[in-house]
Amino acid sequence: MKNLRISFIFLASITAASGASAQTLDWQALETLKPNTWISVVTQKRTECSFQSAVSDKLYCRTIPENWLTYYSLGWHEVKQKDLVFNRAEIREMHILPEDDSQGPFAMMLAAGGGGGWDSNGQTNGFAGVKIGGPYSVDLQYDRIQGHNGFSTEGSAVLPLFRFPRFQENKKGKFIKIFAEPGVGYRAGDGPFGGYSSAKAMAVLLSDKSTDWAAPYIEYQRRFPFDSPLQGDNRLTFGWMIAFCIHCGID
Repeated sequence: MKNLRISFIFLASITAASGASAQTLDWQALETLKPNTWISVVTQKRTECSFQSAVSDKLYCRTIPENWLTYYSLGWHEVKQKDLVFNRAEIREMHILPEDDSQGPFAMMLAAGGGGGWDSNGQTNGFAGVKIGGPYSVDLQYDRIQGHNGFSTEGSAVLPLFRFPRFQENKKGKFIKIFAEPGVGYRAGDGPFGGYSSAKAMAVLLSDKSTDWAAPYIEYQRRFPFDSPLQGDNRLTFGWMIAFCIHCGID
């Protein structure tokens, strides 16, 4: 019970972390706004796009798909930008987004890693696998638990929380970005588990100097079997990731 409380308190606390605030725009400010500035436009829904131009009653903007399946199926360089037109009367709010490509989720990521851990009885385990996704990910892993081989598949949301150090306009360098990954999975094979829920936290070493990111990462995971939540395990993953940010390619 203690491990269960600690895991959920940890996940809740990092999820509460907040990002940088955005600058509010009015229609007059659009006249001095540089083309290709990333903005947020709120009508009946919220849209992030690259500002192109504005006239007395219309705003012209450009966006790219934020669905990682689009990048995976078409290829990064085949994804087409989409031109949007907003009527002034329909716009409720406008904000300038931070000029920081590390903001927001990954458009696409491919990772390989492995590691080990311990279960509630103090027995160790080992595993290796791959991760593919973007705002959502799928993990495929081969493992050995309590002397039994198995295979697991797991789906998770990949929620960006914060980076350290914080983004600075005139200072480029390496930084660590933290993600929360709540998910569910299933382990097939001999030994424990079956269906389970999962709480993960991932730290990735990235750089402001490149948009094609290849980076080491470390991930902590606590798994809770559906049939016996207190008999789960703790795992540490070390690996290497190639990732693409959401806003890359809009210059």
